[in-house]
Amino acid sequence: MKRMHSAALAMSAAALLSCAACSSDAPADPGRHADPAALAWVDKVCTGVAAGSAKLSQPPAVDSADPVKTRAAMVDFLGKLGSALDDMAGGIRTAGVPPVPDGQSVVDKATGNLTETRTKVGETKTKMEQAKVTDDASLRKVISEADATMGQLTNPEGPIKELKANPELDLAFSESATCKRVYGTGS
Repeated sequence: MKRMHSAALAMSAAALLSCAACSSDAPADPGRHADPAALAWVDKVCTGVAAGSAKLSQPPAVDSADPVKTRAAMVDFLGKLGSALDDMAGGIRTAGVPPVPDGQSVVDKATGNLTETRTKVGETKTKMEQAKVTDDASLRKVISEADATMGQLTNPEGPIKELKANPELDLAFSESATCKRVYGTGS
């Protein structure tokens, strides 16, 4: 049971940060191609998201004999998740304003949502740090609460959703060789 809860928390975090949607499932319009400047901007963003996601390559370790140690591993993982979210928001900001209509508002919305998510993850981490864990039952309760919070945060399109809402950026994401290489999507 503990292993499943830990895995659920890690999967929620990975889904939150994933960029599986960097390339569109729908084929790009063969008669229309992304603006080169938008494509270059998207490449920077996918590279930044990949750097943030790399921090989560190791899920929290579960030690069924030591619930306190397991909680500490989960707290550490939530800290890495928060740092990864900060990195991704910073990566989007560093890429600058995308060369598309309403580019600044698109960036503001995406980074704002990342910041809000970062705040919620920080609150979850604090609650987990302060929770009294003495046995398996108390550990399961703490992990269950964290899973519930993470489940609310998970978005199948991760931090890219707001960026892809812009049609020009959506097209650039679908054509980006960098996003396809980094995330193994597309052909």
